[in-house]
Amino acid sequence: MSGPLGPILAIDTSGDTASVALYRDRVLAEASWLAGRRHSVQLLPAVDAVLDQASTEKRSLAAIAVAVGPGSYSGLRVGISTALAMALALDLTITQVPTLDVIAYAQTTFSTRDSRTSRPVRAAIHVGRGHYATARFRPAGSHLEHETQIEALELGELVELAAAEHSLLAVDLDPETREHLDRQYGARVELASPAASARRAGFLAELAALKIRRGEPVGSLAVEPIYLHS
Repeated sequence: MSGPLGPILAIDTSGDTASVALYRDRVLAEASWLAGRRHSVQLLPAVDAVLDQASTEKRSLAAIAVAVGPGSYSGLRVGISTALAMALALDLTITQVPTLDVIAYAQTTFSTRDSRTSRPVRAAIHVGRGHYATARFRPAGSHLEHETQIEALELGELVELAAAEHSLLAVDLDPETREHLDRQYGARVELASPAASARRAGFLAELAALKIRRGEPVGSLAVEPIYLHS
């Protein structure tokens, strides 16, 4: 598909951090916040706020993008059900984007002269009970492609794996955990910065726009979440 796309509303509630963005060939408005277990009461007000900031009516939307996991079961359920309800009410299509793709894609924003873009990226997200869903991505031009299947690992196993394969580890961690890993592993493992590791719905929307432009099938309302149990 060539030419400008209409506004895309992106929703990501895969984990404790939630994010909503409005995108039309650039990010028009975006909100990210630590939702914890409050997705169900905070998501719709955030959607309304983002649309209001961009002076955009819901009926003007062209598509809805949603992160489909892996991640928190309850968080994903809220985001996906909200996206489905809006798509059905507004007669819109839904573009599904795996959560680990969003995390990995954020790393492509670094300059190609940065050494981090020449190494694999291991994206990860907490899925409960001390386990993290993770997959390795490899550079492919200006993008990243899956190099491994998704698996569930404990944090120690995840960090050891990233160190052994010399991957850039992109995972959203609290400051205390990051400090602990820095003390324990030091230069053995490189963590992406906290801002680069957080999931931003702007990246989700951009990936959705790329999928639409490539002509990938995105018109179904049969959303298939990726639930990875520990």
